Amino acid sequence: TYGQTTHSILYTPEQLNSRIPYRVVQEAKFTEPLARSKPAQEEGWNNTKLKGSMVPGYTGYVPKGQHFFGQRYAQACDNALKSFEADLVVKEKDDEILRRVPRRPLTPVSKANAYPLKPRDFAYGTSPYRLPNEHNEKYFVSGYTGFVPQARQLLAKSYPAVTHEALSIHQDVQDRVRGRRQETPAKLTRAKTAPPGVIYTRQSGLIPNYTGHVPAMKFKYGRTYGATTVNALNQSI
Repeated sequence: TYGQTTHSILYTPEQLNSRIPYRVVQEAKFTEPLARSKPAQEEGWNNTKLKGSMVPGYTGYVPKGQHFFGQRYAQACDNALKSFEADLVVKEKDDEILRRVPRRPLTPVSKANAYPLKPRDFAYGTSPYRLPNEHNEKYFVSGYTGFVPQARQLLAKSYPAVTHEALSIHQDVQDRVRGRRQETPAKLTRAKTAPPGVIYTRQSGLIPNYTGHVPAMKFKYGRTYGATTVNALNQSI
């Protein structure tokens, strides 16, 4: 320790023969603070620092040292280690009792398998990208930080549900691009337009940003521009 190392500095022949003034220090004997029941190496701590005199300023961990205060550092450390040794003795007794208890073999409740395993159609650990859309394991678990295609626009669902839907959409897109799936094109119908020269129609409204005059427009509010301008002339349908 630091105290043992610096104890005999003032008593060396070089120091005694020098002209440097020094204080006369009474020689002290360094001994163990208190004899404990077991030495540290026998207890399996593998730490000889807790065996000798505990010098104040030691920043290492002392077992159960936080429960002892109001004493000298060496005395508090010694009491803490005594308490720790007592706990070790109790633990060893409990372990010995557990070792003596006979272990009975586990007997099956029934001969039949309580939880029959279903055969897997895919090997365990198959990537979700390779599973079909209807497979219940086509998703990523919560906490996965990798990129999931088509998942940015999906909200208000749990992460497994979002990734399942996103991977299904991604698989459909890939099938269409690679020609694996052919879909019938959607039929588009042309919207009916107003006759030439007619501005205000009965069935449809005007397009937003229309800068012309709309009768009674300033008295209407709380709806979209298109819905407000439907049948602006209030004609009977």
